[in-house]
Amino acid sequence: MRPETLKAVIDFFCSDQDDIEFIWHGGEPLLAGLEFYREAVEIQRAWRQQGKKITNFLQTNATLITPEWVRFFTENDFLVGVSLDGPKEFHDQVRRYPTEKGSYDEVMKGIDLLRQAEIFNGIICGISIVNHGFPKEIFNFFLVENIKKLKFARVKNIGHCNNVSSLVISPAQYADFMIAIFDLWLELDDPEVEIRDIQSVVSLILEGNKRECIYMGQCNQFVTVYSDGSIYGCDSFPKTDDLRFGSVFDEPTAVRSNSRLQTFRELLEKRKESCRTCDWYFICKGGCAKDCYEQLNSVEPLSEVRKNLQRYFKHISTKIRSYNLI
Repeated sequence: MRPETLKAVIDFFCSDQDDIEFIWHGGEPLLAGLEFYREAVEIQRAWRQQGKKITNFLQTNATLITPEWVRFFTENDFLVGVSLDGPKEFHDQVRRYPTEKGSYDEVMKGIDLLRQAEIFNGIICGISIVNHGFPKEIFNFFLVENIKKLKFARVKNIGHCNNVSSLVISPAQYADFMIAIFDLWLELDDPEVEIRDIQSVVSLILEGNKRECIYMGQCNQFVTVYSDGSIYGCDSFPKTDDLRFGSVFDEPTAVRSNSRLQTFRELLEKRKESCRTCDWYFICKGGCAKDCYEQLNSVEPLSEVRKNLQRYFKHISTKIRSYNLI
C-alpha cells in the first residue's frame, strides 16, 4: 500500500466517525514493515487530537516479532493476536516456511515477547482436517502454555497443504469440535479462559449482548480495504465486483450511498426475515453472511450449516439449563 493510500484509508474512516477500529492483517501484516505502521500511527495522531477514539488490532503469525516491534506496539497501544494451530505436531503440518521447516518454535518465541509486554491479545486457532479430531489435546495444550484467550476458526476454503489435498472441514466436523471444546471449558470452570465464540453464545443465551461479528447481523459495519484503497465487504467473501462499495479516495457519503452497499443491506434484511421464526434467531441473526449461504444472492441458509449451528446452540443451552442459570 502506497503512503498516499494509507493516509487516505485513515482519513476516510476517521473523517465522519468518532470510534474506529483498524484491524491490520493479511497475509502477514508485519511484512509491510515497521515504518509503514509508524506512518499509520502518525496519521492517526492528528485525528486523536480531534477527539477520535482509535483502536489498533493486529493479527500476525508472530514469526517476525522482535523486541523492536514489541516496543512499537507497546508505545502505540496495539493489541496483537497470533495465529497458532495448536501443538507443534499440528501447527507445523500446515504452517511451514518454503524450506518445509515448521514455524512453531518461532511463533512461540514471538508470543513470549508479546506476553512479556502485556500486549498479547490471544490466539486464533485454525481447525482443519489435520487437527479437528483432537479437541482435548488442543484445549489442554493451550492451558499448559497458559494461553487463555482463544478463538477456533473453521478452515473453509484453503487449498492443499503439502501432502494434504484439502484442509477444509465440514460444518458437522466443526460443530463436533466446538461442542467438545464447550464441554471441556465448562468442566474446567476457569473464568480466565475466554473462548470468543462460545462466550458470545453463552452471553446471548443468558440475555447478554456479547457478540462475535458472525452473531451481530450487521455485516455492513465491517469492511475490507485492499492495497489500492478499494473498499469491499468482509474479507470472508471473494473479491467480487458485487461487494465493491467504492474507494477511500471517494467521499464517505458516496460510499455510504453506493447502490451495491444498499443491495447488500437489503439482502441481509431478507435473510434475517427468513430466519426470524427459528428458535435460535436471537443468537445468530441469520448467521455469517458468507459461511451460511450458498451464493451471495441466496436468502435461505444452507441446510447443513443451519442444522449444525442449531445442534451447537441447543447443546450449549441444554447444559446451561442443567445448571439452573436460565
